[in-house]
Amino acid sequence: MASLLSPRRTTAGLSLRASAAGPQPPEPAVDTSAGPPVGWPVAAIAGGLVSALVGWVLCAGLAVVGWLAADPGSLGDALGVGTRLWLLANGVSVSLGGLVVTLVPWGATAVAAYMMAWSAAFAARRIRPDQLAGPFTVAGVLLASYLVPVLAVGAWQGQPWRDPLHWAGVIVVIGLAAAWGATRALGRRLTDGWPDWARVLPRAVLGAQLVLLVFGAALVLTGLIRHLDRVTALHSALDPGVAGSIALLLAQLAVAPNALVWAAAYALGSGFVVGPGSVVAPAATELGLLPGLPLLGALPGVGPGSPVLLVWLASGALAGGLAAILVVRARPAMRFDASGLVGGLAGVLAALVFVLLGWAAGGDLGMVRLAGLGPRLLPLLVMAGTTMGLAGLLTGLMLGLLRQRRPPVKSDNDQGTSASTH
Repeated sequence: MASLLSPRRTTAGLSLRASAAGPQPPEPAVDTSAGPPVGWPVAAIAGGLVSALVGWVLCAGLAVVGWLAADPGSLGDALGVGTRLWLLANGVSVSLGGLVVTLVPWGATAVAAYMMAWSAAFAARRIRPDQLAGPFTVAGVLLASYLVPVLAVGAWQGQPWRDPLHWAGVIVVIGLAAAWGATRALGRRLTDGWPDWARVLPRAVLGAQLVLLVFGAALVLTGLIRHLDRVTALHSALDPGVAGSIALLLAQLAVAPNALVWAAAYALGSGFVVGPGSVVAPAATELGLLPGLPLLGALPGVGPGSPVLLVWLASGALAGGLAAILVVRARPAMRFDASGLVGGLAGVLAALVFVLLGWAAGGDLGMVRLAGLGPRLLPLLVMAGTTMGLAGLLTGLMLGLLRQRRPPVKSDNDQGTSASTH
């Protein structure tokens, strides 16, 4: 008789299974076609409203912090100023202290664009497979719900008719952010459906803008370090206190993207203006009445510029060259003359986009001495177009010539054929 513990048991293995007495209730049917509990239209509408609310809360909080520091009125007045700042971030012109302000604080606009991209991605993930909605449909519904409170409050406290182009530009940027977030969530790209030669253009243009903005950031940082005593004196003259210093810092961060674009225009050689009759450029600087913003302490001194400042002109050459490299590398079979032409066109296109950025970063902080702030658009168009276009042309030609001088790579079939002939 085999042991009960032996693995070689003569009897077949037995298995026991317990079952409940009586009939079993049928298992509930699972609807595999059911989507998420919240549909994408509800998520898109709620996302647009929440994005608008978050932007207003941030701007209103900044105004309240400033009110706590200076106490220049009531809490309602502070909330009114915060609401106008929120309208400015959405491109709507407002009146502050009796002065019409059209300068868009693109730092606050960037926060709104980020919220719209995140909300669009959240709504796009709610699309069921049986629905025909696409990323642009989601972005359209999201943008429409976002604009409802902006239009309502803008008609009440803003002056959108004074500068409609800036308002339209902000809407385009926020809409593109929403479309980008929705397409990313669905595993697609905004360039899907474009011709092969055009798909690389957005990447080339964006790369050129990043190069220019990096040079602008380096220029701003250099100015702050060189004129740190002037910046400190302007901050001390305001005597903002702790809460006021926080509000002042946040306000300067809101216009930091504007400052980067202005500095990049300076690096390209065209410069910018801070009121009629003033100019800030590598060749010379003339200044008039300026706001007491500590960030403006980084401006260069009045008078002719140093020849050393011309080294910043390399920013345009590098930006145009990078745009040409990104475009030409995407088409390895292109001849040298075609690569030169394509590289030059890429540089010119990147320059035109930066001119649009310069226009969007400018505006008014009032009238007379504080009107027309921002890059000088016509000199910027000439300097950026020629520098970046020529750099792109030369870079494309060099890449094409290097390809022609490179010996062709033999394939395995060619090697086999040569070996058989010998």
